[in-house]
Amino acid sequence: MDCSGYVRMVYGYRSKMALCRAPRDDHAAIPRRAHEMASHAPGVRVPRDEAVPGDLMFFNTDADDGPRIDHVGIYLGCDTKGHRRFLSSRKRADGPTMGDTGGKSILDGDGLYANAFCEARRL
Repeated sequence: MDCSGYVRMVYGYRSKMALCRAPRDDHAAIPRRAHEMASHAPGVRVPRDEAVPGDLMFFNTDADDGPRIDHVGIYLGCDTKGHRRFLSSRKRADGPTMGDTGGKSILDGDGLYANAFCEARRL
């Protein structure tokens, strides 16, 4: 399951939010791809430092595809060391993880995801 499929499973299947295959201008459903979720999912954008557990976190982790958002995760809050953590599904970890396989799952510091962070959305 890829990152956007995981988010859709959690919020669509488990939380019963509407899903759609293509972005909708009314923002009433969760689209299929991470960059479409960032621009067309329900809810509002929030600053990274105002994120609460459950907010979606969007990243541009692949410089080869330009400035487009290509990864999404679910914010978990701070861990016992004060790092802001998120959960996502990744190719290297072969599924959902909050582990650090393929880059630390934190939003602070100078790691891959801290640097690749683009925006957050509260559904």
